[in-house]
Amino acid sequence: MRIKDDCFKVEQKEVVKIALIDLVNQPSDRQARPCPGCRFAVGNNHSTTSTAHCSALCPVVSQQMSSDPQRHPIEPGIVPLVYAFYTMRLMMPCWSCEGHIDHEGNIFKTPKLWFYATNEFYAKLVAQYVSTLRGELKIAHHWSVRLLPFSQSMFTTTYSLEPQDITPDSTDLSSLQNDVHVIAKGFRREMLNLAKHYIQRANKNSLKKDKQSR
Repeated sequence: MRIKDDCFKVEQKEVVKIALIDLVNQPSDRQARPCPGCRFAVGNNHSTTSTAHCSALCPVVSQQMSSDPQRHPIEPGIVPLVYAFYTMRLMMPCWSCEGHIDHEGNIFKTPKLWFYATNEFYAKLVAQYVSTLRGELKIAHHWSVRLLPFSQSMFTTTYSLEPQDITPDSTDLSSLQNDVHVIAKGFRREMLNLAKHYIQRANKNSLKKDKQSR
């Protein structure tokens, strides 16, 4: 069965295009600090705006990315992925877990990350990115984006990025955490590449329709 192309209105496609352009134009972590409200002083001049230490390896990153830094800093095994989301600016992490095993060595919590997105198309990009990684065998497990039925605000949508079809006795936590690092490593670069790809497609479709209407 062939899936028909969408028939959304031009105005709706333009909204998505604008959202993608907005995503592409967000500053990198070399241009501006990604962690909200970060005042970590670096360098001889104790700069609180320098991005010299901005990375998942920053000594205070697990505290800076948490809303409760003293009691609940971000767990080390999920820090790279949480940081990668923060660098996108428009996909805000709201909960994360590095994964845990029980006393018998079986997984009872898998690594996962919950996030808000200012546009639902961003979640599609995340899903496409992890699907490509799995298809290229760069990650060991199938990961997907799941729409959660609850959110802190009735006007926001929460998504979960998590591994699928994990059974406690067939998976080791280290392989899942390795997936986390692989996903995080190319996250910003590949997300922006996907966004640019869809922007180009939108521009080509607009140009084609303009020619047909003449």
